[in-house]
Amino acid sequence: MPKSFFNNQPGEEPSGPIPELEPDSDLKSGQSEDSFKTEEGRLAAVMAYIPFLCFIPLLNMKENKEARFHARQGVMLFLIELVAVVFLIDNFSDFIFKAILIVAAAFSVAGIYFALQGKNYRLPIIGDLADKSKL
Repeated sequence: MPKSFFNNQPGEEPSGPIPELEPDSDLKSGQSEDSFKTEEGRLAAVMAYIPFLCFIPLLNMKENKEARFHARQGVMLFLIELVAVVFLIDNFSDFIFKAILIVAAAFSVAGIYFALQGKNYRLPIIGDLADKSKL
């Protein structure tokens, strides 16, 4: 029985041909399977996490799944931020709602970071709310 390439002892030369991996012709270099297909989709995904601009990709890019994914999360973040701002005006539970705004801002930064990388990252809690919504 011939030795496998992967069954060699440390320091031993590999026996047999070294298997080569062929690159996927549909993907550009550095692009994973869940990456965006266009720069327009990436820009729309970044806009989704900026307050008030989150509605642009939601309304204008209905056929782009990646942009719509980020837009739904961005709208949910925007609504949470609005609720927090309304309660801050009345000085109601000042500390709690400032914390909500800080967390929402952190999620926005995380969403922009992953959108720039071209990845669909589901934000904790926000992603589930966005999926359940009728947006």
